[in-house]
Amino acid sequence: MDDSLVSETLEALSDPTTARKAAKHITTLRGIRGTPQGEIARVGASIWDGDRPTFDDEDALSRLFAAAWEDGLLAIGLLAALVPDGPTECLDIGLEWLGRVDDTTTADALGWMVLGPAFLASGADLERFEVLITEHRARPHPTVRRATVAMGLAFLPIPMQGPAAAPLRQRLGERTLQFVDKAQTPLLHALAHRFLRDEDATVRKAMRRLLREWSKTDPAGVVAWEATVRGGLPKMLSAETKRAHRRV
Repeated sequence: MDDSLVSETLEALSDPTTARKAAKHITTLRGIRGTPQGEIARVGASIWDGDRPTFDDEDALSRLFAAAWEDGLLAIGLLAALVPDGPTECLDIGLEWLGRVDDTTTADALGWMVLGPAFLASGADLERFEVLITEHRARPHPTVRRATVAMGLAFLPIPMQGPAAAPLRQRLGERTLQFVDKAQTPLLHALAHRFLRDEDATVRKAMRRLLREWSKTDPAGVVAWEATVRGGLPKMLSAETKRAHRRV
C-alpha cells in the first residue's frame, strides 16, 4: 500500500469549507485537510477493493495514521478490516497508536473499531481486560482513557458508525455491522467501574455515551451494574441509568 498516494488522494478531495467546519470541534497537532467524511469512507472502501493492506504494510499504515486527521481515521478503518486476519497483531498495533492520539474523534474510532473488536477476537479474557483497563486508567492523557472507554461500544450490539467502518463493511459485503449479538456484560461492568469517576470532561462524556447505548440494548445489565456502585453515580451518568430503570 502506498500511503503517500493515499494522503495525496485525501488532499485532492479536501476543501476549505469542510476544513473550517471540522476545526471548530477538532483540535489535533496533525492538522485537518478538510476531506468530507463520505469521501474518507469511499476511499477506504476503494483501497480495500484494490490495493488492500496486509500486515506487511504495518509501517505504511503507521505513517498514514501519523499524517493528517483524516488520514488517521482511514488508517484506523484499514487496520479494523485486518482484525479477522490477526486480532492479536491488530491489538498490538492499535495499542501502539494509542499513545499518539490527541483528539476525541480519533480516540473513539480507535477504541470502537480496533481495540475493542481485536480484544474480543483475541480471546476476551476478563482478567486480561482488567489488567489493560487498570493500566490505561492511570494514563495521564485523557485521549488514551477516552479510547479505552470507547472499547465498550464494541461490546454492545450496536451498528458501527463513521468513515472508519467503511473498509470492514466492504470486506464483509455488509452495509450494517455490529461486533456482538448481545452485550458483553462482564467486560462492560469492569470498564464502567474503572472509569465512572474520571475527572476529565471528555472521558465523562464517553462514559455517558456508553451508558446510553448500554441502556438501550441491555437495561437490566445497567441496573445490575449500578446496584454494585458504592457512593452513587455522578449526576451525568445517573441521568442515563434512569433510562435503563424505565426500560426494565
